[in-house]
Amino acid sequence: MADIGALLGASGAGATEAVSLVGVVLVEAIILYVGYGALTNALEPTVRRLLGVELGE
Repeated sequence: MADIGALLGASGAGATEAVSLVGVVLVEAIILYVGYGALTNALEPTVRRLLGVELGE
């Protein structure tokens, strides 16, 4: 497996940890995006009905 720090021209575990952290944050953002999208799709009709907004608008 290639050393990510060496590929980026940096040395030490700090660069590898930074790249790992960016990856973790990216995965978390994707999970939240998909999760909130699913939640919105599931609850939107009910909320619109409670507010009296027509779904055909």
